[in-house]
Amino acid sequence: MELIRAHHSVGEANLHLQFTPKYRRDIFRDEAVKEVCEESFRETADKLDLVINALAFGPDHVHVFVGACKNHSVADIVRRLKGASSRRIRQECWNLVRSKLWGKSFWSGGYFYRSVGSTTDEAIQFYIEKSQGKHWTTLDHEEYKHRKGTQTTISQFVA
Repeated sequence: MELIRAHHSVGEANLHLQFTPKYRRDIFRDEAVKEVCEESFRETADKLDLVINALAFGPDHVHVFVGACKNHSVADIVRRLKGASSRRIRQECWNLVRSKLWGKSFWSGGYFYRSVGSTTDEAIQFYIEKSQGKHWTTLDHEEYKHRKGTQTTISQFVA
């Protein structure tokens, strides 16, 4: 990743974000929903002059590594990403997710965020490949929901 140069500043601002659908349902098992969500994230990031360094889906959550965040607060980035993607999913894929959700909400109200300092593309790729695979090992939502385990964090891989 490169330092971002502006008129009076030089630096980097990277975030690791994680969002979950309402009720932590396994909505992202459907490829169409993942595609619409990813397209929406990328379009929104483009409008905000952000860079999506990596994006990975588990059956019931999404990880987004966003860079070039210097002009936006974490809350603003999250609000814009979740709002736009929720709207798109309701417009284009609601029939695919309606049975798993109640009401018109798509995302849960909360989110995870971590400021990620100087890191490499390889570290992010390693994190995604090694930690996301475990989320796809079970097909039963109830079993997955009740399963307890430790989750690998990006801090173990940050250079």
